[in-house]
Amino acid sequence: MKAILFLVPVIASIFAILIYRFQDGKRQIFSLDLVQFVYLFIVSPTMFVWAKSLIFYMLKSEIDLKLNITELFVIDTLFTLLSFFIFIAVTIHSLTKTFKIKRYRDPKFDLYHLSEYFHLWWSHIVIWSGAMAMATFISMINLFIPLDFESSKSVFYSVFTLGLFLGIIAFLSVWMSDPEQGNFMRLMKILFGFFFLIHVALYFLVDPSFSVNFGLYWVISGLFFSAVVCSATFERYEKTHKFRDLMLHVNWGDNIKLFKSKK
Repeated sequence: MKAILFLVPVIASIFAILIYRFQDGKRQIFSLDLVQFVYLFIVSPTMFVWAKSLIFYMLKSEIDLKLNITELFVIDTLFTLLSFFIFIAVTIHSLTKTFKIKRYRDPKFDLYHLSEYFHLWWSHIVIWSGAMAMATFISMINLFIPLDFESSKSVFYSVFTLGLFLGIIAFLSVWMSDPEQGNFMRLMKILFGFFFLIHVALYFLVDPSFSVNFGLYWVISGLFFSAVVCSATFERYEKTHKFRDLMLHVNWGDNIKLFKSKK
């Protein structure tokens, strides 16, 4: 364990230094410079996991503070919060560095177009697909670690109804962020259906009871079921379009065209 904790930052630092000189804008992943993509999605998460592991190891094995679970949670939360602020700074730097490299290679390059690509398309997809995956992960944990609750069936049905309501909100939120180009909504509907099918498969594999002990699973299952129903119906009716229009901010839809029309 000690050897791993020592080697990870050394290897990550050497790797980061060695690839620094290759920031030329020729190699890209998802329109990000390759080096900046590696810094953002490989080096930064690796160092975050390493730092959390180091702190946990020190508090549990090296420092005899006899901390209880609440105190460990507070320390971990504070460190994670600080790490998020650092990661946000790394994200901003990686994005703006990509802008600089592209501008250097081509002084006439349209930086606004690339900025809107990240704003309207890339970030929306990552945010929503990530949120669905995270919700599914929480749901799966609940299947293997039931909540310690005792309640009546009426409470359970209220919990499941809450999930159905949250599914409507989830679909409306996704629909409101639709840039109306690049088949965004088609992809989101596929993801809603995909994660709902995962919950259906988990139900047959694990066979959870209809109780609040598996409340998180049922809430999230209801959310995806409701979102799938909304995906198949809401866009067909004028009233839902009018309600959506009322919720949109001023000048919504006044976007540049990100993708070329197919002839």
